[in-house]
Amino acid sequence: MPTLPTTDESSTLPLRGALPYLLIFAGLFFVNFASRVILGPFLPMIEIEFGISHTQAGGLFLPISLGMSISMVLSSIAARLLRHRGAILLSTFAIGLTMIAVSRAPNMPLLRLYLLLMGMAGGLYFPSAISAITSILEHRHWGKGLAVHELAPNAAFIVIPALGAILAEVVSWRTVFAGFGVLGLCMGVLFIIKGRGGEQRGQTPSPAMIFQEVLLRPAFWGLALLFSLAIAASFGPYSMLSLYLIDEVHMDVERANMVLMASRMAGPLVALTSGIIVDRIGARATAALSLGLTGTLTACLGLFSDWGLIAAAIGQPILAVCFFPAGLTAVSLAFPDRVRNIAVSFIVPVAVLLGSGLTPPALGWFGDRGDFAGGFVWLGVLITAGVLPLKFMRFSKRD
Repeated sequence: MPTLPTTDESSTLPLRGALPYLLIFAGLFFVNFASRVILGPFLPMIEIEFGISHTQAGGLFLPISLGMSISMVLSSIAARLLRHRGAILLSTFAIGLTMIAVSRAPNMPLLRLYLLLMGMAGGLYFPSAISAITSILEHRHWGKGLAVHELAPNAAFIVIPALGAILAEVVSWRTVFAGFGVLGLCMGVLFIIKGRGGEQRGQTPSPAMIFQEVLLRPAFWGLALLFSLAIAASFGPYSMLSLYLIDEVHMDVERANMVLMASRMAGPLVALTSGIIVDRIGARATAALSLGLTGTLTACLGLFSDWGLIAAAIGQPILAVCFFPAGLTAVSLAFPDRVRNIAVSFIVPVAVLLGSGLTPPALGWFGDRGDFAGGFVWLGVLITAGVLPLKFMRFSKRD
């Protein structure tokens, strides 16, 4: 992942002037993030069409996460060869084409291959997008500009389940994938015509720096574990909740996806206020509360029924989001400036692979045994246990 660039202030824009370009970036990120989460609401339809088990259905997230992890690690090479703008365009057009390919997959082996390629396409975007956004925006507006960009994944978490509720009984999942593929191609064309930023080249770190100053530090593996648990808490229930509600709780498809959508409605507000919570009570306390309460509510997904289950489904992702500002604070203290971006570019892929790649098939394994509820309970226990290693991590300069 590239460092934030040193920009020429004479060529940057104030927030109002940069807003049209920021909205284009938000549109690109919306398509990018949608490619990672679109499977969840449509897993019941995919299961029926291919005749696969819950474990196999959950396992479809693994090639996406694996591809994304690989390409994020290699993203600096693409940014160096193509410049950040070229890496963004490659990612966006490749997502569009691979989503169309997924929509036409005739069997499971090809479906997994296309999902792997889709994940690899998606992983190239984020590091270059951050560099491109900060290159066009005045330094004093970076935070606000990145907040506009971050509205995209929160919107995707709401829009995708809504589409599942509206379209599940109307069109095939293949049509939805193809539609998003076309949208991705259109966004790529829009970025070529109207987009701005990303003309600088990325920098590739040396292998010696990666190993000596990042991978060999104990803090790297501790933070990778904590971020894995946080992503598992955020993504695991989202990916399999619809299947659980339909298969074991016996909700109809529309209501299950409406619950999934409602569980993410507070996401944009929480994303904007979680930093205030960190400033108010401290990063360590925020991380502990987030993991502890999120783990408890994850277990409640398996322990409760009716309105208690719905309340747990809505509260659980709200608390999960609060971990990330605290976790990034720990990263900033654990690694010096010169390698901090490299540390993030390796911590995130490891966490994505473990948290979003392995959690859905693990929950599906429980579902195949008629015990989805037990899977959520065990996941909740594991997330809550993440509070224990927090005392060994640095969350303030006094630690």
